[in-house]
Amino acid sequence: MKAEKKDITPVCPHCEQRVEKLVVVKNGWFTDYRVYCCPYCEKIVGVNMKLS
Repeated sequence: MKAEKKDITPVCPHCEQRVEKLVVVKNGWFTDYRVYCCPYCEKIVGVNMKLS
């Protein structure tokens, strides 16, 4: 499969706003994870574990 690079602005799957950047949550049970939220609706759009 060939990957193609395009300059696009992604859309939040929840509120459908164009997202230029994400918010990283750094409190509560989220301390062992990186939790990415939409800056408009504040819903979670991605999670990954922190590597120490």
